[in-house]
Amino acid sequence: MAAVPATALAEPRGRARLRVKLPWFALAAACLTADLWTKYLVFYPLRPVRVEVARVTDWFSLIIAYNRGVTFGLASGTSTWVLALGTGTVIILLSWQLWAARADERLKSVALAMIIGGAVGNLYDRSIRPHVELDTRPGVRDFLDWYAPDHWALADWLREHDIQRHWYTSNVADVLIVCGVILLAWLIITEKQPVEVPTGDGATERATADAATESGSAA
Repeated sequence: MAAVPATALAEPRGRARLRVKLPWFALAAACLTADLWTKYLVFYPLRPVRVEVARVTDWFSLIIAYNRGVTFGLASGTSTWVLALGTGTVIILLSWQLWAARADERLKSVALAMIIGGAVGNLYDRSIRPHVELDTRPGVRDFLDWYAPDHWALADWLREHDIQRHWYTSNVADVLIVCGVILLAWLIITEKQPVEVPTGDGATERATADAATESGSAA
């Protein structure tokens, strides 16, 4: 019987893995679409910087702002191309993590897809949009403007300490990134740690609660 080439066996497995991963990358694309669509709705037609588009409540409004840094205005003095290179590297690493994630790590895949979609949206906004769209102003477009509500004790505390109650201006990409990071952190914190299981001869073997559950269900 003729031997089957290794590549012939690998191709079906590769296509099967692609079918499994495609929904998660589609989720990342949906997050990217949501970010760019909301930016388009708010920023076109073009308006002056810092103008208020809509006052939703006394603690939230839509404005026009451009952020030269990353999320929450961090690293605003860094070169655009340095930020773009760093963001691109992070996107590649996260995409690899998403591709390598196990099929049962659904929450991890959701978190990675959210971060990737938001990061690509801000990367496009910072590095490509000024060169291809009518809006040529540099920086990432931010429009979600938050304040500490007046009736909250937090607002009184901020005023007593001469601290403005205005929070950072952000966009949908920032919200996706922060939510994704929080979800990943929660998964890491709540991850079940390996336990020592004694054996009959006095030696120990490493096992996890997940492995015990799987073996129990298999039995």
